[in-house]
Amino acid sequence: MPIAQLFASALFLHILEAEKEHLVTLHVSIPPEVKADVERKLADAFSSDLFTESAKAWNAERYLVVQEALELQLIPVGVKWAREVLRDEVEDYVANACSNRLRTVSELA
Repeated sequence: MPIAQLFASALFLHILEAEKEHLVTLHVSIPPEVKADVERKLADAFSSDLFTESAKAWNAERYLVVQEALELQLIPVGVKWAREVLRDEVEDYVANACSNRLRTVSELA
């Protein structure tokens, strides 16, 4: 489901509640090609430009560190952040929709 649809309804809040009750599992991920691109860019930023055997060996180690940092730190933190931002946005949407509805009802009364 496109994220834009989740912003325009309370569906995400229902999904989070169902997940809390162990009825569903929500999995947030990034496409493999995006992950590979981020890995490459980070590895390039940390790689040595030297062509010696020791520089090549250190670059291989640096790439492994980048992969591990992504898997164990950056991606999990990013997923947590994305879920929180999405929840906040949907809560704001629902609050505004309720506010608008109450204004409409009070104006009719």
